[in-house]
Amino acid sequence: MRKINSFTFLTLNGFYKGPGDDTSWHKHGEEESKFSEQQLEAGNILLFGKTTFEMMQSFWPTPMAAELFPKVAKGMNEAEKIVISNSLKKTDWKNTKILRGDIIKQIQELKASKGKNITILGSGSIVSLLTNAELIDEYQIMIDPVAITKGTAIFNNITTNLDLKLTESRVFKSSGTVLLTYKKV
Repeated sequence: MRKINSFTFLTLNGFYKGPGDDTSWHKHGEEESKFSEQQLEAGNILLFGKTTFEMMQSFWPTPMAAELFPKVAKGMNEAEKIVISNSLKKTDWKNTKILRGDIIKQIQELKASKGKNITILGSGSIVSLLTNAELIDEYQIMIDPVAITKGTAIFNNITTNLDLKLTESRVFKSSGTVLLTYKKV
């Protein structure tokens, strides 16, 4: 059986994105880049909602991404990717599959099968959807030392309380960003 984990960065006041899907407040320095490289080495399937997927697709395959973050860009481009969308018909980003229809059933079947683990990157609506279906095994939350005036909370649409246990923490000293890893109780 595969594991599903979620990786999301948040503001101090709990937003994963600001108005207009803005994430420019996120601090991503050298330490965070090395962490991203290490995470990609695990070879997990990357799972996205359409909005996050389109944002990632617009950056990681570009020459700018390869210049700024060469190892992360290579890892992102080579990784197996799944985007959940009923409206997206095709994509040019290599190694990408589009899921549509009964998402919960398809993710349950994927999770029950043998193979690579799955990491949800950002994608708050997918995190809420899979949290409600009790399909996420671990939550990694990277908290940036910033608060914004408006935004969308990561667990904005959950329908039941979520009880978690802290299993790991890490401080990125140069940025002051903190990574918290939780598992379901």
